[in-house]
Amino acid sequence: MSNSNRKLGLLPGSVVYTGENPNYNITVTVIYYSKTFHKRVVFSADDKIDIDLEFDGNIWINIDGINDVGLIKRIGKIFNIDSLSLEDIANPEQRVKIDDRDSYIHIILKMLQMELLTKDVQYEQMSLIIKDNILITFQETPYDLFESIRSRLENPRTKLASKDVSYLAYILIDTIVDNYLLILDEVETEIDDIENKLVESADREDLENILTLKQNIAILKKFISPIRELISKLQTRSMLNYFHEDMKYYLGDLNDHGIIVFDTVDMLNNRATELIQLYHSMISNTMNEVMKILAIISTVFMPLSFIVGLYGMNFEYMPELKWHYGYYITLGLMVGLVILMIIYFKKKKWF
Repeated sequence: MSNSNRKLGLLPGSVVYTGENPNYNITVTVIYYSKTFHKRVVFSADDKIDIDLEFDGNIWINIDGINDVGLIKRIGKIFNIDSLSLEDIANPEQRVKIDDRDSYIHIILKMLQMELLTKDVQYEQMSLIIKDNILITFQETPYDLFESIRSRLENPRTKLASKDVSYLAYILIDTIVDNYLLILDEVETEIDDIENKLVESADREDLENILTLKQNIAILKKFISPIRELISKLQTRSMLNYFHEDMKYYLGDLNDHGIIVFDTVDMLNNRATELIQLYHSMISNTMNEVMKILAIISTVFMPLSFIVGLYGMNFEYMPELKWHYGYYITLGLMVGLVILMIIYFKKKKWF
C-alpha cells in the first residue's frame, strides 16, 4: 500500500503517519530557558513526558520523529492541539502553510539539504506550534540546522535567551530560509560549471546532469514558492497577536529574505532551461562541424573521382593513355587540385 493510500476513506482529522520511516527512534527534547535560567531534558517516546507547564520562562519542545502517532496525540492532548493540526504534523508531504487556530498558530516548512556527492536535494518537514510561552517543533529526523541556536540558548546573556518563544520561532524560520540561499548558491555554482563545460564540449553526460539539476530546482521551487505567502501572512494583524510587538521589524527583514530566495530560485530555473537550449545548440553546432568536414572531404574527392572515372572508361582510342608521362601528369594534376582546394577552403576559413 502506498503511503497516501493509508488515509483513503478516513475522516478529516484522522492522525495517520504517511512517511517512510515507520521504525525511526523518537526523542523529545524540552528546553526551559529565560535570561537567568536554562535547563534541557530529553525523553524517549516510551517515557512519561513530564513537562513543567508552570515554568514562568519559555519552553521549547522539539520532537525528532513523527512516526509515532500515539506520541503525537499525547502531545496534542497536553497542549490542546486540534486533530486537523495533528493530522498535518503526521503527514510529511503536507504543503508549506500557516494556520491560525485561535489559541495557537501552526506553521509547516521544509528543511532542505544538498547531498555533497550526488548533488540531490533532500527535504524533511518541520512543524512549529506557537502557543503562549511554548514553542513546539516536530521534525522527521534528528537532522536540523539549529545546533548553534541551542548553544546560544544556554548562554543567558544572549539576546535569544532573553526574548520570548516568538523570537525563537523567527530565528528558526530565518535559519531555514537562509539555508535555502546557501543551497541556491550551490545550485548556481553547478549551473556555472555545466555552462562552462558545454561551451568547451557537450556530451550525453551533460544532458543527464542538466536534467538532474532541473529536477532539483523543481523541488526547491515547490517548497520555496509558498514561502513569500507564508511570511506575508505572518505579518497580518491576526498573526502578530502571537508575536512580541517589536517582532514586526524582524518579520519585515524575514520577508526581504523570502523575496530574495523566491527571485533567486526563479532565476535559476530560467538559467537551467537556458542550459538545455545551450546543450542542443552545442550539439547542433558539433553536428554542423562534422557535416562541414564531410562536405569538404566530398568536395575534394569529387574532381578526383571524375578524373579517375574518366580514364577508367574502356574506349579504345584515348591519346593520353599512350603518353610516356601521362600517369605522372594525371597524378600531379590530382594532387594540385587537392592543394588548390585546401588553400581556397583555408582562405574562406571553412575549417
